Amino acid sequence: MGVFDFITETAQENFIARADEFKGHVVYKHPHQQIPMLTQLTVDSDECALFFKEGEYVDALGPGRHTLQTQNIPFLHKFIDKFTGGNIFIAEVYFVLTRPIYNQQFGGVIGSMRDPELNLRVKPRVNGHYSYQIVEPVKFVSKFVGQTGTADPERAMQWVRDQLVMGVKTTLTQMVRSGELSFMDLGVCGPDVAQAIVQSCPDLQEIGVKVLEISKLDINLSDEDLARLDELQDEIADAFKRRRIAQIDIGTSQAEAQQKQVMDQQQFGMDQQYVNNIDMNRYGQYAQAQAMQGLGEGMSKGGEGTGGGLAGAGMMAGMGLGAGLGVGGQMGQQAYPPQGYPPQGYPPPQGYPPQGYPPPPGYPPPGYPPQQGYPPQGYPPQQGYPPQQGYPPPGGAPPPGAAAPGGPGAAPGGYPPPGAGAPAVGPAAAAGVAAGAGAPAVAKTPDGGLICPKDGAKNAAGARFCAECGTPLS
Repeated sequence: MGVFDFITETAQENFIARADEFKGHVVYKHPHQQIPMLTQLTVDSDECALFFKEGEYVDALGPGRHTLQTQNIPFLHKFIDKFTGGNIFIAEVYFVLTRPIYNQQFGGVIGSMRDPELNLRVKPRVNGHYSYQIVEPVKFVSKFVGQTGTADPERAMQWVRDQLVMGVKTTLTQMVRSGELSFMDLGVCGPDVAQAIVQSCPDLQEIGVKVLEISKLDINLSDEDLARLDELQDEIADAFKRRRIAQIDIGTSQAEAQQKQVMDQQQFGMDQQYVNNIDMNRYGQYAQAQAMQGLGEGMSKGGEGTGGGLAGAGMMAGMGLGAGLGVGGQMGQQAYPPQGYPPQGYPPPQGYPPQGYPPPPGYPPPGYPPQQGYPPQGYPPQQGYPPQQGYPPPGGAPPPGAAAPGGPGAAPGGYPPPGAGAPAVGPAAAAGVAAGAGAPAVAKTPDGGLICPKDGAKNAAGARFCAECGTPLS
């Protein structure tokens, strides 16, 4: 060795720093363990220097220039070699970067995965960039890199990249199982997956590494898997379309049914109000007119091609409506006046019962005088009714078979004797069995004229209809 080489080597031993060609390495180990006293140690602003003795961590120095002597760095006493007279330190010095390291690439095939919703198994691939920082240098060197790893730090960092790929698979699996993600959304799920991985990297934290950011994350499928997924997606879209159309049809049908129900309720209310405000005779006439109108429309449309069936249905519906309303009118007539009216002990109202209706049994109550015009013309008095002055009503003839007033067997006041049969006109009218008419029998005047059983109007002999109200007289 020449004098110049000796001087150069001695100078290098008195100055320790990271070599320029290793500035980008995460960990750099100083090649010499024997360090002379008063050596100048330079630590860059983005790193720290760790001191190990026989594989165990002792202490560290931060950024700056340090003179290695025990007076200003007390922990150096542990490294003094007594065999050299105290002029040499025996130590392993590691330089570890503490600044964030950006734009590091990672990627690979995640492996086979199955979407539980689609029941489709595919093999996703991932690639992206990440940034990280050594937040605990001692853990990083002692638990991860080790003394042998410093020789090839790039190989040691490959394990970090593999952990990121596994983190993507774990996060994807959790999101797919929870229903937050489907394989059809892989193209747009990169940011969400990247954020989830950054929040949960426990394995990297145990070795003193913190993942700061994952960017440009791309999760994709092979061409074969993508074709299968596109075909399935088209089928799902078509199924959703058909379901949406069906929902719209159901909603329309429900709305139409509700509208029809409201209209039917309104019509029922109008009909009920109309029925309450009119007598049943006039309502029966209205129903018959409606039925005849429906019948006429049905007959007029009955021969028009394919519309004949519908027109026939309309005609039959009109006839059914008329028949039903007609029966309702007859039932209304039979039910009027109500049974037991007026109540026991109350006087009958003026003009009750209306002309044309048979008096109810036991009317009027005993002890009350008969109303004006009672009983209606053409009807017999009730059984047990006390004779009153003025019966039979003025303008009417006594019922056939009744004894003349004051005659033999006559009751007081000119009423029929007790137990006598009811006049012929009364039962015929009440039972509705008059020949061909279904109305009360027509009484005759002494001169042969006909008395209308409905309004009591006098008509000429042989008249077929009442001149006042049109009621049939024969």
